[in-house]
Parts: sequence; structure tokens; C-alpha cells
Amino acid sequence: MSIALSALLLAVSATAAPASPQPASAEDLVRRLERRNREVRDVTARFTQTYRSGALGRTLVESGTLALKRPGRMRWEYEAPEKKTFVSDGTRIYFYVPGDRQVIVREQAGERGVAMALLSGQGNLLDQFEATLEAREGEPYERVRLVPRIPDPEVRSVSVELDAQLRIRAISIEDAQGNTSRFRFEALRENLELPERMFRFELPRGVEVIQG
Repeated sequence: MSIALSALLLAVSATAAPASPQPASAEDLVRRLERRNREVRDVTARFTQTYRSGALGRTLVESGTLALKRPGRMRWEYEAPEKKTFVSDGTRIYFYVPGDRQVIVREQAGERGVAMALLSGQGNLLDQFEATLEAREGEPYERVRLVPRIPDPEVRSVSVELDAQLRIRAISIEDAQGNTSRFRFEALRENLELPERMFRFELPRGVEVIQG
């Protein structure tokens, strides 16, 4: 599986919650975020993804647009530096790189992890992760760190930044190899009644289809 596809599967949605007093604990903050996630029907945003290889020390920065619709639908359109499309229709996942003339297809059933739990609004993150508040360092964001209760080769830790309205502004995911993927979200919009056609993928002619 490509690095980009792996990072996308760990990616989280940008969601919002009403303004409220500072939570008493990290656990309280996570519970409130989960409740709000279950209420938001769909989300659009612009994103910037920064991937840093722990072994090579190289950094890749990509950007584009994101659309999410529950349950389990998402579309990531990468615009720079290379065009790529990642689509989930709720049943299958498609990853298309026009320059490679390849489409990777895999079943969505069985996908797990913090991203899928947040996207679906199901499950209890606190059953899987220990949550702590991180130092804010003068920034206007709450920071929550999630660490798997059982060692996971895909996720060593997840750091989530929330603004005063409890909207997710950034998320950093570190794996066991020391690689880090950071997503920053801007121009968030909610509950737009996004059409189902946005989450359908039509196979382009002449591309190689790889079952992932």
C-alpha cells in the first residue's frame, strides 16, 4: 500500500461543536467531540498535509479539498504538488493518481483506527486510547494527545488541536517507525446536504486497477 493511502486512512474529519467552558479533563473533551461528530451530517474543508519520514528525514507537503458525509463517505482531492483522488463510497475505497494511470481499490469493511471511529461517530475512543491534555504554549487551541492502550504498529500517538468552538484545526499522527502525518484544516463548512454523486468514483478509461 502506498504511503499516501496509508496516511489518508488515518486521517480525521474537521468537525465543529458549540462554544462551551474549558473541559475539566481530556476524557470529557473526547466524549463531547464524539457526541458532536455523531450529529454532523457532512463537512467540507481545505486541507494541508505534511508528511515527514522518520527514517529519511524528508518532508512532503500536499494540499487540496476534503468532503465528508456520514456514514463512511469521503472525498479527498489533492491539488498540489500532484493531482490525486481518494474516494470512499461507504463500501469501497478508491485511490487514483492520474500520473500513474492506476486505481487502487479495496473494501472498506474491516477498516479500523481512530480516523474511522471519528468519521463514523461510532465506538468509544476512550476504550482504545488514553487521552491527556497537552501544553498549549500560548496558542489559542486545546491539544489532546491519544495513545493506544494496546501497542499498534500504525499509530504511536495522535495529537488533535481544537479551537474555542471545538472545531478540529489540526491533527498529527505518528506511527511506530517515527513517521508523522499532519493535517491542517481551514474554511470549514458543515451540514450542506452534499449530494451522493460526490462520493461515487467512475473508473477512467485505460487505467490499471489494483485490488489492495
